[in-house]
Amino acid sequence: MRAPFAYAFGNARVRAMKSRLRTGEDLRIFRAAASPSALAAAAGVEPPRRPEDLARVPFADLLADYRNLVDAYSAGAPLFRALLDLHEVDNLKLAWSACARALPASRWMHLWKALGALETLPLARVRDAASLRGLVAAARGTPYERIAAEVFRAHGEDGAAAQLAFDRWAWSGLLAQARRLPHRESGAADLLLSRVRERDFDLLRRAPISFGFSAEAAAAATVLLREETDAEQLRRLAAWSPASGPLARDLPRSVSRRLEAVAFSDWDEFLSALRRERRRQCLRAFRGYPFRLAPPVAYLLLREAEVSSLRALAESRGMPEPNPALDRVLAASAMDAG
Repeated sequence: MRAPFAYAFGNARVRAMKSRLRTGEDLRIFRAAASPSALAAAAGVEPPRRPEDLARVPFADLLADYRNLVDAYSAGAPLFRALLDLHEVDNLKLAWSACARALPASRWMHLWKALGALETLPLARVRDAASLRGLVAAARGTPYERIAAEVFRAHGEDGAAAQLAFDRWAWSGLLAQARRLPHRESGAADLLLSRVRERDFDLLRRAPISFGFSAEAAAAATVLLREETDAEQLRRLAAWSPASGPLARDLPRSVSRRLEAVAFSDWDEFLSALRRERRRQCLRAFRGYPFRLAPPVAYLLLREAEVSSLRALAESRGMPEPNPALDRVLAASAMDAG
């Protein structure tokens, strides 16, 4: 009876929080907004100066949710922290890129994600670093001390390689937390593994173009897929282009057979299906046994997707529809009705 008793308060809290998730009706209203300001009014937040500002208030609310869930589920605190680290490592990557390019803090501080009481790498520690060596020194005494030193030794001024190394470190941490869960928490573990797997597929899509990496290097930078799939199949996925034929031919059967569509012609179609399947998993988690970590994990994944969706909606104003990139982001949120 210990687990039900320990999770009773958390279950009541997460059920109440779930009722605040945006729905398909909200999305209909947001899509009708003709400008970022109109979208902000529909979302009930301050008009943004930049499209990315639209997510600031929802992101602050998300951080409050993290704090509430850490208080309510002590057993889930390491998991929630690993999810939050994905945001904080973005801050380190931002500072790293700025130092490598010798940019003054005034040029990049507005992009810093303010984590408040949850931060372990304060902006004040790193904003005055004048070099990568200085940034490594500023990270001492934080959870990023070791990885910052390792990345500096391994990659130095190679910004793309450093960014990918930080990214892989953070996602490996989330994977490790998922694997530490006991068998009774398989629902939460499956949700987290799905999120890590999606990251790996998205990396294979972006790495050759965004980072200039070879298909082999992109495959080696995956976290979970490199354990689930052979290197040659990952290399083919990283090298895929429309001229290669339907993407479905190169997808691992263990993944594609779980999804509703028979074939996927491109990355947008596949990633949207993958995210919709996880959204359905999240919603099922609320209908399952309540005294587990699956409901709070599901809630956080849906809220993370909601914040990303609001920003994507703002950035898409004025763009033609249909918009595959926007649809891909929306697919993971409770707003998507697909």
